[in-house]
Amino acid sequence: MDYFKLTAEELRSKEVSELRSASHEVRKSLAQVRMDVYTASAVNTGKVKKLKKALARILTVSHEKARAKV
Repeated sequence: MDYFKLTAEELRSKEVSELRSASHEVRKSLAQVRMDVYTASAVNTGKVKKLKKALARILTVSHEKARAKV
């Protein structure tokens, strides 16, 4: 799934379990890209910033949903 193009509106329509799995996938992708940057095989280093922003967006919506239940 392309997490760069997901908006907060689209994320709000997903379930909490889907958001949790999405955050795990983004974290794995972020770790892989960081490793590629450190080993100098990455050409696109701007991908780190985009992944971090996508992760923050996913976590924000996840926390919103968690607080709405309480």
